[in-house]
Amino acid sequence: MAVLVVFLLAGIILGAFSTLLVRNFANRYGLSFGPLSNRHVHTSPIPRLGGIAIFSTLLILYGAFLFAGRYGVLRRAPHPDVLKILAPGIGLFLVGLWDDLRGMRAVFKLLAQIAGGCCLFYSGVQFTCFHLSGAPVWINSAICLLSTVFWVMLVCNAINLIDGLDGLASGAALFSMVTIFTVALVQGRYSVALATLVLGGSMIGFLVFNFNPASIFLGDSGSQFVGFMVAGLVLAEAQKQQSILDAFFIPLCSLALPLMDTVLSVLRRFLSGHSLFGADREHIHHKLLELGLTQRQAVWILYGVSATGALLSLALLHPSHLMAVPVIGVLLLVLFYGVRKLGYHELKEFQRVWKRTTQQKQVFALNIALRKAMAELRKTADFSRLLDLLQDCLHKDFDGFDLVIHPEDVSEETLDLRWVGPVQRIWNNGYQEKIFFTLELTTPKYGLVGSLTVHRQAGRGWLLDTDLLAGELQAAIGIAIEKCVSCAPALLTTQPLEPRYS
Repeated sequence: MAVLVVFLLAGIILGAFSTLLVRNFANRYGLSFGPLSNRHVHTSPIPRLGGIAIFSTLLILYGAFLFAGRYGVLRRAPHPDVLKILAPGIGLFLVGLWDDLRGMRAVFKLLAQIAGGCCLFYSGVQFTCFHLSGAPVWINSAICLLSTVFWVMLVCNAINLIDGLDGLASGAALFSMVTIFTVALVQGRYSVALATLVLGGSMIGFLVFNFNPASIFLGDSGSQFVGFMVAGLVLAEAQKQQSILDAFFIPLCSLALPLMDTVLSVLRRFLSGHSLFGADREHIHHKLLELGLTQRQAVWILYGVSATGALLSLALLHPSHLMAVPVIGVLLLVLFYGVRKLGYHELKEFQRVWKRTTQQKQVFALNIALRKAMAELRKTADFSRLLDLLQDCLHKDFDGFDLVIHPEDVSEETLDLRWVGPVQRIWNNGYQEKIFFTLELTTPKYGLVGSLTVHRQAGRGWLLDTDLLAGELQAAIGIAIEKCVSCAPALLTTQPLEPRYS
């Protein structure tokens, strides 16, 4: 245990010192950058090369651990899984560093993540619990490969996307490392625990200069490298677990905040028709700033969410898997009500669609009643019957209607055409604010002959299919009016009908 404490302190000190050197070097040689898009909240040029400090700290200290183990200074032998993760992690770091210095399209970073995931899989660091009983070996291998690559892509992009406020991404990743370290230590995988501890120590040292007001940022080199290392260390632990709960849900809870932000980003952009890889100011941390919080307040709140996820994930280490139900339930409730508070427009639209889906039985009933009324309308030649049918099919979704026929629009010389109406029927004569929806009425013979205006209380849910209302019902009323005129032209020479309330 004393060795772990020494390496933790060394990681913090070396991480802070390396971050200071990288920051000063970047400022001196013009490697600081102002905001590159409207999603960035900083206003002055700040270096984006913090990943170099974290990468070099881990490389130096884990190299010291390997050296000490090789020459007998430490009795603990290094675990090969850490080297299997670190080797492709170097590639992810270099890809991120190139993006920080020269810029790189998102698709190339995505390909680098896929390549890193494949390297982990073929080196044996993979999900091994996703197997279909009785399936051929190649199918189970494909499932493991896809799940491993997907996990790497998910975590790398989650850490990258949440890197929007000073200290947020590094702090969120740090809380997840607490879970990884605890699981590895409890289950006796000393090398994995030490690598996680050194990475966490370097993140703490980096946070000294990254917390608000930050003088250096993590950058893509840092977010890609840290995300890949976290994903790989989770896989190193997952392949030793016997159940999906231990292998999957524990890391899922520990990374709840960045993963939720990623899922929300994909869902938002998909629902709004925007590019899935585009940048925006709609992340969770941006929404907290819109609510009037300062950067520090927003980060502390999100630290609290990350700490809650880490604590809940540790609760799943209990031998009884019955703990999974309350743990996951509490986490989902926290995330659900937290996201609702942020007021995403896309999620409100999703809720509206979901509500509409649950009302489909009512929608079906109203649409069927409307279709039956339309069938009757096409047959009727009686004006009073026409009005009764309209009221029958509209009364559940509307408060009333006005039917207006313009005699100047009916150009039949044989008819003495004056005015019918306006005919008004109201069955819910409240004083609430109203919404009016007007349809122009046409007949096959006379063309435009008038209009139908339906009105309803504002704020009520709309159940009728508007295509039926503004299409087939509109046409059916026109046919009925033409039949009424042809069969009983005297109707058009009567005095205006009084409004009828029912």
